[in-house]
Amino acid sequence: MDRAEIAKKYTDQEKEDGKYHRQIKIEENATGFSYESLFQEYLNETVTEVWIQDPYIRQIHQLYNFLRFCEMLIKRPCKVKTIHLLTSLDEGSGKEQQSSGLQEIKESLKNHGVLLELEYSSSVHDREIRFNNGWMIKIGRGLDYFKKPQSRFSLGYCDFDLRPCHETTVDIFHNKHTKKI
Repeated sequence: MDRAEIAKKYTDQEKEDGKYHRQIKIEENATGFSYESLFQEYLNETVTEVWIQDPYIRQIHQLYNFLRFCEMLIKRPCKVKTIHLLTSLDEGSGKEQQSSGLQEIKESLKNHGVLLELEYSSSVHDREIRFNNGWMIKIGRGLDYFKKPQSRFSLGYCDFDLRPCHETTVDIFHNKHTKKI
């Protein structure tokens, strides 16, 4: 018990100093890495604002990934009031699909008292998520690290903990003074 207390104090001091860093390597075809599994320990009742930077919230499956992430934010103990999304605008045939999908998500979030602020950038490349409680998560593939399900009726279609993943790295930092993206 004493060792656990010492470890907690050390981690708290690292967070306070802005030096905390944890890295999770998700192997090809690994399961058990839903958004809830990755983020739940960093979400608490102090989280009211979230910044997401991901240039690839364009295609249907990417819009669903973003929607699932938003659902997690709504049902967790956090009290999210604003979600900021910085993404790139689909310049091809999917432009209308992207626009209408994000608008539907925005309206749905509004029904839960959450404001979705959308911003587009043609030069955005990096992917990161920041919570106003100081946690910052960088995922190599952004929110799109899940593989396509084998069929509509295969395990993992609905429960992302059962969905195989693409190989990627997740870096988690704590910065006491998180700044807006």
